[in-house]
Amino acid sequence: MFEGSKVELKMEKAVIISALPDEGIHICKVLRYDPEEDYIRLSLEKEELQTIQLDAKYRCDILTKTEIVTCTGVVKERFHDETGNVLIFKIENGFYSSQKTSKK
Repeated sequence: MFEGSKVELKMEKAVIISALPDEGIHICKVLRYDPEEDYIRLSLEKEELQTIQLDAKYRCDILTKTEIVTCTGVVKERFHDETGNVLIFKIENGFYSSQKTSKK
């Protein structure tokens, strides 16, 4: 459904008080979406895995050709395999979408 789409991952809230807030936007690509388990497998582009915290809530904006589909959740796993740096993102609240605005 979203495979190949660009993703912007942004921390909303650190779960552990001592965790440093992360103001950055992390660029990913959807490798696989599992609607039955509510997981998205993401490829983290151009960054190290350690930049993504496991004890934080993230907003995930999936940029399709016609809309931006957003969900929130947590990164359950992060690892490196033959496809690169991989994140397993657990969706917590379902999706909502908004229309993309065209740049002029």
